[in-house]
Amino acid sequence: MAHTALDDEEIKEYFDTSDALDQKIKTLADFIRNAKYFIAYTGAGISTAAGINDFRGPTGVWTARAKGVAPPPRTVLNPEPTLTHMAFVELMKNDYLKFLVSQNCDGLHLKSGIPTNKIAELHGNSNCEACAKCGKVYYRQTRVKSLDGKTRLTGNLCTAPNCNGRLRRTTVAFSQSMPDVCLKRATEESKQCDLSLCMGTSMRVSPACELPSMKLKSGKKKMVIVNLQKTPYDDQCALRIFARCDDVMRMVIDELNLVIPSYIDLQLWSDAQWLTDFEQNWPFRTAGDTDWFSGDI
Repeated sequence: MAHTALDDEEIKEYFDTSDALDQKIKTLADFIRNAKYFIAYTGAGISTAAGINDFRGPTGVWTARAKGVAPPPRTVLNPEPTLTHMAFVELMKNDYLKFLVSQNCDGLHLKSGIPTNKIAELHGNSNCEACAKCGKVYYRQTRVKSLDGKTRLTGNLCTAPNCNGRLRRTTVAFSQSMPDVCLKRATEESKQCDLSLCMGTSMRVSPACELPSMKLKSGKKKMVIVNLQKTPYDDQCALRIFARCDDVMRMVIDELNLVIPSYIDLQLWSDAQWLTDFEQNWPFRTAGDTDWFSGDI
């Protein structure tokens, strides 16, 4: 919300020099090569190149509202995964990246081809709805809309046997609880992690911001942050990069002698096997959990 906007000093953006960035990219690539369990943590900054506004950047949604002005209009109606999204697909395909934790609800990670069992979307997914009664999840071709803000009802009913529960949006807004199953999975994965790469996040939304630094004090884990603004966790980093996410990932993938795949619309909503995998693997909430909406199940 607007009250979470950053002040003028916190909103300031920084850029590494070309020489400094080159050296940092080599270091990051080396970290990735040697990591045993590498996890990426992503925020709104990785999707700005897709035409989606971030929240706390100089032209972010909360920044604009805090100043009493309208945020910039969304420039793309049907955004596609960015170079950074596709770079993560390549890193996962080559067994460097083991898991991905995202604070984004734009759905671009799944659209890019990240496997349903290799991601935790802590703030939900705008293309997904779920039944609070039985826990069944549904993936839709387009963004899911709610009938109102409080109940988050979509108007659809669950098709699970003997259920018929009312479906709700999965996106998480301020004051709503985190999806417990999803958060548990992200926490378990984070405990195994020996390299955490945080990209495009201000590292200010709890509990998501706390996961990358888990077990840092053990000395067996490294944390890297890529963000144009400073974050509260900068002093805990093994490496801090001030550059745009797409620029960093382009250079890292090149350093690893890999090739970033082009985005192809996988039409996930029409892929029966993918939808089965999604229902089985996409972690969300415990069946019967009602503290994420108002009203009856």
